[in-house]
Amino acid sequence: MKKGVPVIKEKNETTRKIRRYRNTLYITGSGISALGLWSALRVVLDVLISPQTLFTPEITEKFTGIVGVIVVLVILALVTAPLLGLYLFVGKKAREEGLGKKKNPLYIALILLLASLHIFSIIYCFIGLTGAISSLQDNIIGIIVSMIVDATAAVTLGEMCMSAVMIRVYEKKNTGN
Repeated sequence: MKKGVPVIKEKNETTRKIRRYRNTLYITGSGISALGLWSALRVVLDVLISPQTLFTPEITEKFTGIVGVIVVLVILALVTAPLLGLYLFVGKKAREEGLGKKKNPLYIALILLLASLHIFSIIYCFIGLTGAISSLQDNIIGIIVSMIVDATAAVTLGEMCMSAVMIRVYEKKNTGN
């Protein structure tokens, strides 16, 4: 066997792993963008169908008529827009890196932030299932579904983060730096 063959095989293996992690990063980026859109749509539909789920009776009694509608829409926009923007930004940057375009290290920190939010949501829902939060007792099926969605999102974000880091590790290994 020639001396150079294992090195070439290793570089081909490294290139294959980079390609696999880029593919994973692109797919998870698309999934996180879709999750962000779904989450925003869900919040809007929740407010339209039953505003009492998000606002206490004291709040809904104070704001009635057109002023109430405007206040609710402004609050909804102030909460939903930044979260939607965060999901879309992270998804876009992951897809760009998955395609081999520029890398942005900021989005890895944002991935960890989003994953933390989903983990905290799982904990909050679990506490609600135990009965410690009385307002969550009415909708046990909804809480369980939310926990499943949050767990799926946290795993997806973890996979995305791992893929982004592994791309950097293998590219560094591939160039020999």
